[in-house]
Amino acid sequence: MGNLRNIRQVSPREGLGVVIPIRAGCAVEVSRLLGDNAERCRFYTYFCSAGEPIEFPNLDGPDVALAPQPHDHLVIQSGGKMWCGYEVFVDHVRTLAPHLEDALFFVGDEEDYIDEFRLSSGELHYSRVHEGGWRPVEEFIRSLGLGA
Repeated sequence: MGNLRNIRQVSPREGLGVVIPIRAGCAVEVSRLLGDNAERCRFYTYFCSAGEPIEFPNLDGPDVALAPQPHDHLVIQSGGKMWCGYEVFVDHVRTLAPHLEDALFFVGDEEDYIDEFRLSSGELHYSRVHEGGWRPVEEFIRSLGLGA
C-alpha cells in the first residue's frame, strides 16, 4: 500500500475514518489487543469509552467529533502511512473482528486499489474490490449505490 490510505466507513456510520461499536463484554479484550499507545499509533486504531465524546484526527480530511455514545467503540483514523505494513493491518482488524459489531468500510490506496472490510457476525470478510488505476474511494462507494 502506498503512502496515503483513505478509509471511509459506510455502516453503521458514514464518513471518513471508522467508528465501530464494541460488543458487550468485549471492551477489556479489545483494550488488550490494541496494546500500548505506541502500538495503537502504528495501526491508527484507538479505544473510546462509553459516555465519552468520540474525537479523532484524520490525516487526509476533516477530524471527527461525535457526541458521547452509550457503548465502547473502536476508532480507525484515515490517512497517513501504515508503518505496520498493510497485511499486518488486515490481520489486526481480523483479530479484533470477533469483538466488534457489524460494520462496512473501504480502504483506498493513493496509487491503484480499494479494499472492502466487511465485519459480520464477528468475522472479517476482506476483499480487493478495485485494482489498476487510482480511483477516489468516495466515487467507488457511490458507484456501488452505497453512501450519501
